[in-house]
Amino acid sequence: MKTTELPIIELSGSPRERGRAYGEAGKTQIAAVIECWRADLGNFAQNSATATAIDSNEYLNKFFSQTDYLSAIKQWAPDLLEEVKGIAEGAEQTFENILGLQLMDEEWAFGLRRSLNKPTTKCTAFGIPEQAHGVSYAGQNMDIPSWAEGKQVLLRVTPTEQSPEMLIFSIAGNIGLNGLNSKGLGVTCNTLAQLNGSTAGLPVAFIVRSVLEKHSIDQAERFLRSIPHASGQNYILSAPGDIRCFECCGTSVVRYAPDTHQGRVFHTNHPLINQDECDILPPEKRRSANTVARFKSICCRLGDSIATITLDDIKAALAAHDDPENPVSRNIDNQGSSIGYTAGASIYELGLKPKLHLAAGPPCETKFKIFEFKY
Repeated sequence: MKTTELPIIELSGSPRERGRAYGEAGKTQIAAVIECWRADLGNFAQNSATATAIDSNEYLNKFFSQTDYLSAIKQWAPDLLEEVKGIAEGAEQTFENILGLQLMDEEWAFGLRRSLNKPTTKCTAFGIPEQAHGVSYAGQNMDIPSWAEGKQVLLRVTPTEQSPEMLIFSIAGNIGLNGLNSKGLGVTCNTLAQLNGSTAGLPVAFIVRSVLEKHSIDQAERFLRSIPHASGQNYILSAPGDIRCFECCGTSVVRYAPDTHQGRVFHTNHPLINQDECDILPPEKRRSANTVARFKSICCRLGDSIATITLDDIKAALAAHDDPENPVSRNIDNQGSSIGYTAGASIYELGLKPKLHLAAGPPCETKFKIFEFKY
């Protein structure tokens, strides 16, 4: 998708009203996302240990009946649950389908626990404090299923008495993949499937949106540390002059603060400090060549603590194909997996006026556009 063609959906009013507006504006795209997502559920059985075909209805019934994410959502993010209900109403979809779109990472982990041959290599993220003129940068490549192409959206959530304005990158029907708010607080997330999950924890989409409702990085960190986490994730919280990196899972929250790189942090899809790993993954998926290669690439390009990093340096790092078999920007599917696609690249410019630089597709072939806050 060309970034200039990216749909921008403005959400305002009560949580239910926000959701209805989202569902109505993205109705056609949401229907297409649901169709692709449900069809994709069965694509991992043929190479799995069971090699048994998957009926998506039966599989989803088991997923919902054997997990209790809804209780955590009701406790920790009730307004967002109302928004999800509103999306279902506006898009004329079932609540279960729209809820399922918010639980894609959790469903991924559910499938892995059942020996489905799902890949564990996805996104690449970074945080770089105080460069020229005191500006900090953070962001990531968001690698999700390739069927997401053409279904990307940018959500502009207007401010309320409780929360600031937000710019949120997502796919149609999902409440948020990553984003930045008008207070200069950003969040990225990378899946860490190796870490323990919790079938009663708060799912990642609700964590991302809840973080962006906060007014400071301290509030965001307190929230991350206070909630039960449904799935293993790396979150990089960013604010002007302040970058904080956490590896979170169902049994722990551990901050990663390396001694090198002068406060710069980089992450892909293997744990760097948290040792609370589950035993469901085979060795080749715990620390694959793909996640290691992408980590090495972005560290080499942006990790020199002497060099001043520019926006052009960051764009080049996110577009890199230093290892052609394991590129940071994935415009083709090198591994025969539906996960192998960079659906968007986000750069948060954290200065006096925070800005979002966004490419609505692989940054090796998609131009960035600047989005600013209105309210």
